Amino acid sequence: MSRSDLLVLSFWCAAVLALLSPVWARPDAVFFNHGDLFTYHVPLRSLTAAALQSGRLPFWNPYILLGLPHAANPQAALFYPPALLGVFFPIARALTWDQVFHLLWAGIGMFLLARAQRLDRAGAAILASSFALSPLLIYRVTAGIPTLLAALAWIPWLWLFWLSGMTALLMGAIALQLLSGHAQFLLINAVGMGLWALARADRGKLLKELSLAGAGGAALTALQWILTAQFLRLSVRSNWQGASDLYTMRPANLSSWIFPGALGTPLDGRWSGAVSEFYETCVGNVGLVALALAAVGLVRGRRRGPAFAAGLFGLGLAFGPRFAPARLLSSLPPLSYLRTPARWLLLPVWSVLLLAGAGLDSLRGARLSRGARAFAAPAAFLLLAAWGVRFLRPQDPTTFLAPHAETAERFGGRPMRVLTDPVLANPNKAALYRMRNVNGYEAFYLSGVPAWAAAAQGGAAADASRVYVSRWPSPVLARAGVVARLGPAGVDWAKAWPMAAFVNAAGVRLEEPLKVFAERPGLWRAVGFVPPGAAALELSEPAYPGWRAWRDGSPAGLSSWDGLFQKVRVPASEIGRKIAFTFEFEPTGWALLACAAAAAWAAWLALLFARAEAE
Repeated sequence: MSRSDLLVLSFWCAAVLALLSPVWARPDAVFFNHGDLFTYHVPLRSLTAAALQSGRLPFWNPYILLGLPHAANPQAALFYPPALLGVFFPIARALTWDQVFHLLWAGIGMFLLARAQRLDRAGAAILASSFALSPLLIYRVTAGIPTLLAALAWIPWLWLFWLSGMTALLMGAIALQLLSGHAQFLLINAVGMGLWALARADRGKLLKELSLAGAGGAALTALQWILTAQFLRLSVRSNWQGASDLYTMRPANLSSWIFPGALGTPLDGRWSGAVSEFYETCVGNVGLVALALAAVGLVRGRRRGPAFAAGLFGLGLAFGPRFAPARLLSSLPPLSYLRTPARWLLLPVWSVLLLAGAGLDSLRGARLSRGARAFAAPAAFLLLAAWGVRFLRPQDPTTFLAPHAETAERFGGRPMRVLTDPVLANPNKAALYRMRNVNGYEAFYLSGVPAWAAAAQGGAAADASRVYVSRWPSPVLARAGVVARLGPAGVDWAKAWPMAAFVNAAGVRLEEPLKVFAERPGLWRAVGFVPPGAAALELSEPAYPGWRAWRDGSPAGLSSWDGLFQKVRVPASEIGRKIAFTFEFEPTGWALLACAAAAAWAAWLALLFARAEAE
């Protein structure tokens, strides 16, 4: 990169920082969002940060939905370096800087990709603005989903390393994009790259490099995707039926590609659908400057066919069941996990940007005045900034995250469960208090939970991403250790089983004093005398591969009860004795996975150094 490139890129970054300064320059503000930042990502990052600060890895999240794996959840972003900001700064502040960084990262990558394709600096700046400030990225900030923004920010870097033949760097970029929290955009972009390569004369070389880099990226991230694949298989997502009518494109949405407010927005009150659907289906605008250049590229640009074909294919899939191939593809793994068809809009948006680049390339020999080029770059920035700034305004997080000291004191860290009334907006806030909640909000959770929730509710009480049990009290809740319901009017109490209890062969609880300690997430200890008739010790923690049990230090086998929880058998010879039971969770094959990941990253670094020396 030349000194002039660096100067132009510095001006562009300074302009973006100025645009975002009403938020990042205020320590008491975050970006305005419609909920997911506070209801989902802040609790997740809080658990990650607290565990790392205490010197351990957070493998298990016991605080929502009865309990579920934490490290296996990709949106926890446990192994993604920028997520470490939460270890050093308040979580809301760290997420703000996370979003600022990824908007800048997206633009820098796009600028360098354009320069690598021999576009001039003005053209590169136009494309940087058209991508980084497009609704495709900006709306992820307002929707409060930093993992989607992070995954999108890596896309130009993947194309840059791929088209430049930097296979080792492409491996690393693929790995970091996957670790950033949303593999959906990694998969969709990979499909786009493959389709684009198939239409090229040098398809063999491009596909070989892409396959090699994909295999390398998979090796680098085995620590994450193997855990996630196991979680998906054992989660409610395993029964997902593919594309549905939810979050699908409609013909009317295309009007927002030219006029982003054509259908109204959730901010002005004219959008008539669900708020979240706006942020998924109205993301096609890349600014009038880039759109005009794309029209030129479509008419006279080189290599316009591959870009147009990939975009058309993605647009069709974004229409979901309305497009026949989408129904077929949605039944194939891993595409069957893409429950939001509108995210395929990445491909047509990226195709428009590729066509804009082709348009800029075709105009290279045209007699355009220097003034026209100098005008186009700031115009592209300002037109998108003028629209985006209304979505990037500051918001005070204390309204959503203000602590309730009494609640935290009463329930935090205690070996008991609570039920938050579904009318409360943020069931995951229980994680901030370290109290175990029956209800919650999660992209996928254990497959046995809906049946258990239906038994507790007396009817369906779960959907694709939420559990909302409201019936109180009930024997099912009592057996799971739920002692209180939190609602708008306060706290209601009821008698409940302890989280660990002795039972006889019929599953009837035996009233015997037992000291139960929840030492940390994923570690339980119970100490007491085994009463007459005891057949097992039941723990109200969901069964999942990786849980292990010990009786007085000796390994003990685990089995399930109530279709969801786990228990350890108590031999008749132990009756009358005082026994210490331990239950601990560690992901299956963790030591092997950790060693393999360390070896893969070491090999990758060695490859980078070897390539650098060779060059």
